[in-house]
Amino acid sequence: MLNIDDIDIEQVIDIPVMEKLLNSFILATDLGTIFLDKQGEFKIVPQNYYKKCEFCKIIQDTEKGKDRCKASMLKAGKQAAELGEPYIYRCHAGLIEFSAPIMFKDYYLGSVSCGPVWMWEWDELAIKELLDRSKDLDISRESLIVASRNLKVLSSKNVQAAADLLFVTANHIAQTGMLVLKHRKELNEQQAKLAEAVFERKKAEETLKVLERKAVGCEYPIEKEKELLNMVRIGDRISAKAILNDLLGSIFFEMAGNLEVIKARMLELLVGISRAAVEGGAKLEKLLGMNYNFISELSNIDSFELLCQWIVKVLDIFLDTVYETRNVKNAKILSDALDFINENYNTDLSLDKVAQSVFISPYYLSHLFKEELNITFVEYLTSVRIENAKKLLDSTPLSIVAIAYEVGYEDASYFSKVFKKTVGLSPSQFRKGL
Repeated sequence: MLNIDDIDIEQVIDIPVMEKLLNSFILATDLGTIFLDKQGEFKIVPQNYYKKCEFCKIIQDTEKGKDRCKASMLKAGKQAAELGEPYIYRCHAGLIEFSAPIMFKDYYLGSVSCGPVWMWEWDELAIKELLDRSKDLDISRESLIVASRNLKVLSSKNVQAAADLLFVTANHIAQTGMLVLKHRKELNEQQAKLAEAVFERKKAEETLKVLERKAVGCEYPIEKEKELLNMVRIGDRISAKAILNDLLGSIFFEMAGNLEVIKARMLELLVGISRAAVEGGAKLEKLLGMNYNFISELSNIDSFELLCQWIVKVLDIFLDTVYETRNVKNAKILSDALDFINENYNTDLSLDKVAQSVFISPYYLSHLFKEELNITFVEYLTSVRIENAKKLLDSTPLSIVAIAYEVGYEDASYFSKVFKKTVGLSPSQFRKGL
């Protein structure tokens, strides 16, 4: 964008066009016309200028004479700019010239100077003044006299008319320049907008390329998802949440923060966890209702913060549900296992046999005893056997050996050791103490 303080004449005016106009003006008026810029330098010297103004050529062939011409024209141009009209003046040689400014708004860009002419008869008095004013210039007096004689003699009316014509021409040049400047400004603004649009488009394309590259290079941690679903199936809350945190971090990173893509991935994860929860024993009807509500909430999420909160809430509820389901299921398993133990404690009972009776693994049954009852399988079986032994000691005359056998111990000595360790008394002491 152009700055008014830095405008140069060539930014506003088409110099070749202006030179053509000035040449036409010279041919039309038979007067020398020249353009000088705001510093007073001859900017456009039309081809016909010196042909029509031999006097000026002689003067300006000397450096001092040229400087005087420039100074006279610059002063007159600025005066015309201040007046806002053509300025008629006497040049340094005493001849008549007139000047019209080239303006851009209130900014002086230069002036068009026309002349010189005589406004009085060429006589000895006029020649004397001209020679006196030029006597310090290294110029032939005879050549000056000859050249001055060829200058046009105009009336004041003619001079004013020529000055007005020059002013109109200068205004036309300036207005044309203003249009050029306006068009250039509009073109610059349009180019700036176009460049901005291209930049935004390029930026969007680069962003899209980055997302595409990430999408292509994205390796979704499917194994980690499988681990999560396995933990959901067995109701392992702590492990499931730990894996989930890792999985969510991977998803956010690989999806490059694209909310819609992350939401799509979260929806898939929701479905997977829901299916795993059903496989873990959760009631399908309950999870279907939860899924519907979760999906409705997901569709209305429009920020990363809300999505994070939603994911944590949803998965926490799923884990709670699966965990609750697991407790209910475990309670039934344990109840069946305890019933089996109480019915068969007097036999050669082992963890494998009990687990087999409730259709779970010995490892899982052992885990349940420890997790839910806070004792081991052996400790529970022992407590059952000892309690029944105490009943027999109390209510029957059976020997210690017989009681040991009745509660599942083949070795009476071992039974006595276990009994004393558990009750604090030997079987005999226990019976006597009653």
